[in-house]
Amino acid sequence: MKRSILILVVSLITNLVVAGNGIDNKNATNTKLVSGKIVDKISGEEIAGAEIKIADYIVYSDLNGNFSANIPVAKSEVLVTFISYNDTKVNIDPFSYNSILIELLSK
Repeated sequence: MKRSILILVVSLITNLVVAGNGIDNKNATNTKLVSGKIVDKISGEEIAGAEIKIADYIVYSDLNGNFSANIPVAKSEVLVTFISYNDTKVNIDPFSYNSILIELLSK
């Protein structure tokens, strides 16, 4: 009886290890971490709280104007909005490792 239970436990553990511990890695290879900074085009000051829309994801810039997001590799258009600034669309290369600098122009 003990041997049967031991064989059952070992086979279950082996199945979990082979199956990847039940973790879904489908999106891991289809996304890319993109980071950048939002600044005022004239003064060069960082813009905190700007809204960055990438595909179905929305992130906001921090107090220093920085942002980062995991985006789908296929999507390359970014829309940046902020109060009293023109909406800005930027095309990005998801395969680039460079940080993105997005400059907003005030209305």
